[in-house]
Amino acid sequence: MKPKVKNWLDQLNKGITNTNITKIIWQIHHHTFKGKGYTSVDELRTDLKMAHQTLTANLSLIEDEGIVKAFGEIEVNGRPYSKYSYARKDERDALVQSRRREKLSQWIKRGKEEWTDLMPQSLIDELNKL
Repeated sequence: MKPKVKNWLDQLNKGITNTNITKIIWQIHHHTFKGKGYTSVDELRTDLKMAHQTLTANLSLIEDEGIVKAFGEIEVNGRPYSKYSYARKDERDALVQSRRREKLSQWIKRGKEEWTDLMPQSLIDELNKL
């Protein structure tokens, strides 16, 4: 476990929720275990009175570390929002690896779309194999 993740969890165990990260983790934990089993970006934004961009940027960091997991969507007022729940300890490593693979795939796709005209064909061929 990375030091920052240990620090977040230590703060939460002590009841300290001073940062946006710890506030978000606490809300997701609360909704997962004391609520309906998940929460949405829309609910988090409302509960925490946090700007959408701030919330989603922090959620991405937390998700990268396997503390929370996104699964499915819920529609609110005709708009889809991701659903999140707190991850069990035994699934965190797999979530981290899955998230890393997903980000690599997105990075390769964007790179091929944006830089194809500057890449040698051999590199494009190698990227297509991934």
